[in-house]
Amino acid sequence: MKKFLFVLMILFAVNFSLASAEIIPVEGIGRYVADKTLNETLNACTEHARDEAMRLASEQAGVLIKSRARSVDMELDEIVVETFAVSLLENKKEYPDFDKNSEGDLVFICRVTATVDTGKIDLEKFLKRDDFSEKERLTKELREARAEIERLKAQGKTGDDAQQKKFQNEFDRKQNQFLIAKYERDLDIYDFGKKINLQDMMATAEKLAGVDAGNASAFRATVYVYRHEDKIQNVVDYCKEMLAANTSADISIEACAQLGDIYYNEIFDTPTAKKYVDQGIALVKKKYSKAQIEKLVNGTNVEVSKGELIGRSNTIRELYILKSDIENVNPEFDSVSVMEELELTEDRIYNIKYRTNW
Repeated sequence: MKKFLFVLMILFAVNFSLASAEIIPVEGIGRYVADKTLNETLNACTEHARDEAMRLASEQAGVLIKSRARSVDMELDEIVVETFAVSLLENKKEYPDFDKNSEGDLVFICRVTATVDTGKIDLEKFLKRDDFSEKERLTKELREARAEIERLKAQGKTGDDAQQKKFQNEFDRKQNQFLIAKYERDLDIYDFGKKINLQDMMATAEKLAGVDAGNASAFRATVYVYRHEDKIQNVVDYCKEMLAANTSADISIEACAQLGDIYYNEIFDTPTAKKYVDQGIALVKKKYSKAQIEKLVNGTNVEVSKGELIGRSNTIRELYILKSDIENVNPEFDSVSVMEELELTEDRIYNIKYRTNW
């Protein structure tokens, strides 16, 4: 299944000096051509275009960061540049639109406009923060693990057998940590909105699972590839295998959600879907409090406007939505419709609340 992602970047010819604070506009336009063979949802296609537009806008912010880094003689990893660029973007606006290409395919278009305040580009302060994001944390771990491995190698050049064995065990542990962090970072980069090579992504997931069998990133990447290749039976077998292996609660919950969705929406086996959904909800209730579950399910500010889903969901929310569908229990919600001269100008559903006390 071949996907086509077309990108249009709007570049601003702006002269600026990093020595003084200045507001710089950046913009990115992502275009995504829906693949007719995938039967993709409106929301999924819009998200593809939005992710690409956001990446392009952040790339322009990254140019400013790299310039500032060079001005203070500082070297930065690309992943740190990406993370910092996203954190700098302000006043983001998104405008979903549609078009058709010469072959008659539907093209989803999303425009992201933002501004960057160069006065906030304080690299030294940013790198000293305690609240590192996931991308930054992995980059930091990679540096530390690599340095530790080199130190242990140097120590292992001399010493008796006991010392060598102790060194080897410590080295293997650090090497394992290093590989896990590296493969997680590689998968995180795939997930950042760049063009995804499914074969490379699967190969990385397999390597990660090889050194950390219960790794959540490896699980999600494997399921992602199988579903995008329309290998539904592979997803079913893999999720059942992970459940049987008694892996972490997070993976087990996601596996139950995947199985519930496939059996309900793809295989149309409602009793089996219900079994996995109920198993997933039981695991959720063991891990989270009632207040946390309520927040995860109904605190995401998801709404529907003119037929388009707005906002981001999560695995636990989708699990409870599946439960509601299976039990035929409709959510509570508010709605507004505006008519002007017999033409619907706005139809919005908001404050959607699903039952959480199953």
